Amino acid sequence: MSFVYKKVKESNLSAQTWTQVMVFKSEKNRRTSHCVGCGGQIHDQWILRVAPDLEWHAACLKCQECQQFLDESCTCFVRDGKTYCKRDYVRLFGAKCDKCGSSFSKSDFVMRAKTKIYHIDCFRCCQCARQLVPGDEFALREGGALYCKEDHDVMEKTTLTPGGAAVTPGESNNNTSLSNNNHNNNSTELGCM
Repeated sequence: MSFVYKKVKESNLSAQTWTQVMVFKSEKNRRTSHCVGCGGQIHDQWILRVAPDLEWHAACLKCQECQQFLDESCTCFVRDGKTYCKRDYVRLFGAKCDKCGSSFSKSDFVMRAKTKIYHIDCFRCCQCARQLVPGDEFALREGGALYCKEDHDVMEKTTLTPGGAAVTPGESNNNTSLSNNNHNNNSTELGCM
């Protein structure tokens, strides 16, 4: 039996496995294989195997989304028993910037605030558009809106309650945290990955 083997690796994208497709020549006295895609026996000369032991007819191994055929020349992603090409997997399941909604590439620097993640260029005050950098104080409000300390303070001084009463800084009951990396444990972390 001759075969081409490519690396199998766990990726850091959530709950998925990526693998290269392994192609090997079927031998006559080999056990009978069944295609995961169609359920039929594989009598083809070439069998495609997706790690660890999923075997396919060459005509059955396709991306669930775009129907592109997957073979030994491309990366195959498997999630919940379904196969995807890299482009569709990242589009469907990859982490996305909370500001612009675009996916991240391996070379992107990101900023995190609580459970939100941003491209470094998207990590800006939504009021004045100033880019926020590590060490800057900022507020992360409901809905993921980011504010620099100055704009947050101005906003807090002019915020009114539903009854029309002015709210002074420190009395606000909305889900806002003002933080920097040097504050107490209750602060939002500003960090680079």
